[in-house]
Amino acid sequence: MTLRIDNINSNVLRFCREQIGLDLETVKAIIPKIELIEVGSHFPTLNQLDTLAKLYNVPRWVFISETIPEEYQFDKTVPAFRQFKKNNADIFNEPKVRGLVAKVERLRELIIDFKSDEGEKFVEFDGPVISEKTPPEIAAKAIRNWLGTSKNLEFKNWRKLLEEKGIFIFLTSKYIEWSHIEREILRGLAVYHPILPIIIINDSDSKKAQSFTLFHELCHLLKKENAINNWEYFYNNIEKWCDDVSGNFLMPCDEMKRSFSELSDTKELWKLAQKFHVSSYAYLVRCKRLDLIDQKTYEHFENLLTNEYKEIQRKLKESNVKIARNRSSEILKQYGAIYTTTVFQAYYNQEIGLNKLTKLLNVKNPSHVFEMERRL
Repeated sequence: MTLRIDNINSNVLRFCREQIGLDLETVKAIIPKIELIEVGSHFPTLNQLDTLAKLYNVPRWVFISETIPEEYQFDKTVPAFRQFKKNNADIFNEPKVRGLVAKVERLRELIIDFKSDEGEKFVEFDGPVISEKTPPEIAAKAIRNWLGTSKNLEFKNWRKLLEEKGIFIFLTSKYIEWSHIEREILRGLAVYHPILPIIIINDSDSKKAQSFTLFHELCHLLKKENAINNWEYFYNNIEKWCDDVSGNFLMPCDEMKRSFSELSDTKELWKLAQKFHVSSYAYLVRCKRLDLIDQKTYEHFENLLTNEYKEIQRKLKESNVKIARNRSSEILKQYGAIYTTTVFQAYYNQEIGLNKLTKLLNVKNPSHVFEMERRL
């Protein structure tokens, strides 16, 4: 006989669904009798409660509470929820985005809790003071000085430098799991906190495109603001300024002018972009901004890049080649150094056991945990 849970608070259950932005029809595709469950005329199984807990980003015990615990009222506990709902409603109405923000905020809280238990004091995030009134070239130089490098680095190296500055950088998954979001919905996201601010990057983008998004989001953090970026939806003066700073940072004007040569084809464009570890498109836009190419040349290469991208996507869709996955590497890349080293330290300090560690790292096989430990 299937065990069913008969003490569900239907008001709490409905609240959890609505705050994450899911409608009944969407949930019904997964839990067909959700409508009856919400009115108390049908009792869910334990497995169904686990499924709903994952969908709504709350622990299942919340559903049997008399009232929704304040810590799981995201409008109260996640300041970004309020701002995103007000200023970025078009994107934030997407349940995947709401769920991602809620979950990554929870990961941030875990980091703080574990480090506090270890007696570690947090240093307040202290980047260069810039605003949209700061000329992009000046802002880019200030960030370079803050990071202490004049080199052009790859994404993983930029990420490491920013993590060392106390920024929690999370990458969504390329694969269909809880953090996967299509690039068309979200490119990047910034959540400001005085301690351990957050940057989320969509890993569906190329690493070179991710570098551009990374510094775009950093600009928002330096302005002490939250921001969701999907350039298909809106592109105001602040977004343009963040783009200009990111472009100036990754492709400094003097270096661009020294290394530039006439563009003959997309292969030449790609080679020039490689010098700065940026995408061909970012390099092309920067060339236009610096008047190294005219509008006609820009449009010509933009069309070529668009067609090449479409052709690559078509071939990938038609091919049934399955890419081998390395779960350990995926998790380390996705969660980043700050989170993974923190939960491993809690494990070494015997604050958590192996079972809890595997759950916090979102893996089922303990062998993946040991492989991650080796890689750290």
